[in-house]
Amino acid sequence: MRPQEESFWTRFLELAKERLLEQKNQQVAYDYFVSDAQLLEIKDQQARIYLDSEQKQIYWEKNLADLLLTAGFEIYGEPIQITYCFTLEKEQARKESANNLPLNEPSLSLSDIRKRAGLKEKYTFDTFVQGDGNMWAKAAALAVSENLGGIYNPLFIYGGPGLGKTHLLNAIGNEVLEQGKHSKIKYIPAETFVNDFIERIRLDDMESFKKEYRGLDLLLIDDIQSLSKKVSTQEEFFNTFNALHNNQSQIVLTSDRSPDQLENLEERLVSRFKWGLTSDITPPDFETRIAILRNKVAEFKNLHFPDKTIEYLAGQFDTNVRELEGALKDISLLAKMQKTTEISVEVAAKAIRSRKQDASLVKVIPIEHIQAEVGNFYGVSIKEMKGTRRLQNIVLARQVAMYLARELTDNSLPKIGREFGGKDHTTVIHAHSKIKAMLTVDDNLVREIEAIRGKIR
Repeated sequence: MRPQEESFWTRFLELAKERLLEQKNQQVAYDYFVSDAQLLEIKDQQARIYLDSEQKQIYWEKNLADLLLTAGFEIYGEPIQITYCFTLEKEQARKESANNLPLNEPSLSLSDIRKRAGLKEKYTFDTFVQGDGNMWAKAAALAVSENLGGIYNPLFIYGGPGLGKTHLLNAIGNEVLEQGKHSKIKYIPAETFVNDFIERIRLDDMESFKKEYRGLDLLLIDDIQSLSKKVSTQEEFFNTFNALHNNQSQIVLTSDRSPDQLENLEERLVSRFKWGLTSDITPPDFETRIAILRNKVAEFKNLHFPDKTIEYLAGQFDTNVRELEGALKDISLLAKMQKTTEISVEVAAKAIRSRKQDASLVKVIPIEHIQAEVGNFYGVSIKEMKGTRRLQNIVLARQVAMYLARELTDNSLPKIGREFGGKDHTTVIHAHSKIKAMLTVDDNLVREIEAIRGKIR
């Protein structure tokens, strides 16, 4: 790289770091989107930049293009045009070499390998609809699939049911296989690990159990909270975790809650869950739900969903993706019974009526209840919490209530903001991040929030 090119690239990286330091999960964004990029050359005011994934170009054009322009003016005194490429000669050679199956398994197809690993073919990164609530988890998952046992080990993804955690686990495994890396991969729910462990004990065959799990390159475990109260299984998983981590094998775990909220699990196990990166998934916002629905309705080729119907459905279910999928199945069944292909709002409303009635019976924690308990603890009224006053005790109560609303409910960020006097969703994100950071250094706040949490439940 010529001196002027090196100066350009160094300046751009400095600007990128400065910008990303202001954002949530900034290290994830920089590590995944920027750190592996390369400046190949600058010629005739054209800079050629190598990215290892075409998916990254969208992020660069949206978030980093102006920084490239700034660096160009600072170093060259003129605008630099950018072109991206996605294949290096050495990378292409590596992929061609990796695409050859191992000699000891010449007849094993990719489909066979996927089935043996427990992976579902339909769950890929391409079919995962990205939104504000899951973009960081997806970025981390992509980074892991490209660098097993590297920067994020373990990767711990948590969130409510039906938000895409299982999809991301499978996507990681499928991406590794698609890259031609025929690694030893295993995807299982934690309950299967428990049952397998018990069965091997019954058969007095623990050696084969250890060989199977501790010899993996990638272990993907869903719903790790299922190990709760299972002392013997926790002991075995602790040893399995250590063996894999020491071998630089990748571990990815999902849960319905953060590591700190896992109950009846050994502290030494929970501490290991936090060794790598912890990333949450929150319910999809309205626009993301519309995008998910457009993807899903495409599978019903004989049915036509007008935009009004899709928007209606997106407004009816705001907690998870499974509800949307279930609603579409109900609609498909009703359409078949009525022998119609045009899904109007009226048809959709009739089809999901019973599902909405059932949903109303599910016990949820109202945000107003959280506000009331937080207000009682800090001596702040709900009206003050929803207002704009910046007195220290009011601000703390408001931020704690927002934090708990995000931790204890499946409400979307915009909905939480609306419950606090119409605050923007970015205010909720800031409050959650602020309290989360304070909890790492303020033991008194930890005790206060645990006391409030106990009253809410």
